[in-house]
Amino acid sequence: MRYRIGVAGFSHETVSFWPGVTSLDDFELTSVYGEDIIEKGRDTNSCIGGFIEVCEKEEAEMVPIVVGSGGATATVADEVYDHYVPLIVEGFRKEKDHLDGILLSLHGAMATESRTDPETDAVRALRKAVGYDIPIMVTLDLHGNKDEALLKEATAVFGFHSSPHIDQAETGRRAARCMFKTLRGEVKPISAIKKPGIVVPSVFSATTISPAKDLITRLKEWMTKPGVIDVTVLFGFAWADVHNLGMSVIAVTDNEPALAKEIVNDLSELAWEHRGMLTGMGNKSLYSLEKGVKTAIEKAKTASKPIVILDHADRTNDTTFIIRELLKQRAENAAVPMIYDPPSAQKCVEAGRGAKIELEIGASTGWRDGGKFRVRAEVLWAGHAKYTGTGPMTINREVDLGLSAIIQVGGLWIQLVSRQHSLIDADPMERFGYDPLSFEIIVSKSKTHFRAVYEELGEEIIIVDAPGQCPADLSHFEYKHAPEGLYSTMRK
Repeated sequence: MRYRIGVAGFSHETVSFWPGVTSLDDFELTSVYGEDIIEKGRDTNSCIGGFIEVCEKEEAEMVPIVVGSGGATATVADEVYDHYVPLIVEGFRKEKDHLDGILLSLHGAMATESRTDPETDAVRALRKAVGYDIPIMVTLDLHGNKDEALLKEATAVFGFHSSPHIDQAETGRRAARCMFKTLRGEVKPISAIKKPGIVVPSVFSATTISPAKDLITRLKEWMTKPGVIDVTVLFGFAWADVHNLGMSVIAVTDNEPALAKEIVNDLSELAWEHRGMLTGMGNKSLYSLEKGVKTAIEKAKTASKPIVILDHADRTNDTTFIIRELLKQRAENAAVPMIYDPPSAQKCVEAGRGAKIELEIGASTGWRDGGKFRVRAEVLWAGHAKYTGTGPMTINREVDLGLSAIIQVGGLWIQLVSRQHSLIDADPMERFGYDPLSFEIIVSKSKTHFRAVYEELGEEIIIVDAPGQCPADLSHFEYKHAPEGLYSTMRK
């Protein structure tokens, strides 16, 4: 039998406290429709890529509707939900009599102006359109905030196991494999979920190091047990002011509800044991701004590979705290890639390579960004930066940085871009003729994703707790919708 499988995606990681909204135009910069989803998604490290791989292996016919993604920014405008969700719902409603299943790639931490859990709302709306007989498999980012409401609508839920998210395609494959086993009657997915009541700042969710690594190790042990289809630990997204804030553990078994409950209870207990380190209240790995930069400069003098400074709180990729401190302490041969600053990038393009110009760089939002910083710079490269990713997270994906420039400011090599991206691989340097190993210090603002490349490429990682939009200390913000009693730094 040749199955027909619907494919769609709708995702965003929402910082509720970020001023303004993320518009439909912002989403449309990267959104993909119809058959283009298959062509652009094939062989990529994405859940959509994983869906496609399994569906093509099964010789299934895919019915792609839309993949709408807005990145990780401010609260999503209601117009975004009102555009994409009706497209998905109506697209599958028209096909429901000829559809065997639906694969959905969501994020799990989206919030709109009027909805605190729009992704669950979307699946609920889809159920009203197609009914409950059609299996719907949902994939989520490891940083999703979810509760039992989604499990009531989805047949099964599958989250990333890795942060850095090098397993996005594998997560899609897990969901798609379960879909076909379900359709053939080989399994009957039954799920359980538990929230241990912990809020984890993203910097402490890196699964390559403890304590997050310990949870994933236990998760993988459960995945080998008879009757277990899948297990997920969602570490949550700490800067979302929503009713389902916090970690979640999800287990999917083959018609064994007691086993599913046993798994989520076990992993929740393990998370609770590590609550101090997971929230940062017992974690001593963060440096202050001045001490962190000083330590990096000192270590770089004798290191055989670059010292990596992680500016983890910078969500907008343009805060100037680290740049100011590096220049203040006279750092040499330091690279600061992917600084979001469209106006400065354009000025560099207009001035041209070799020009010496004055710029006010960074700090585009005016929100916890350190303010613009005036510099005199030499333009090393300028133009439209666009390439196909080669890193473990961006493999075969189109990366468009827009008008961009590379400038030299004192001992700092700074890359200015017009699209928001973080340094997660070597492409932003290598694609422009620079060897990352030639720098003594490299600054990343990616929280955990950079670790897929820079744990090996760098000599040591210095996590600097500079001011920024998403600090580890959550008491900087006023949460209005989060439930009481959560173990976190929210209320001190």
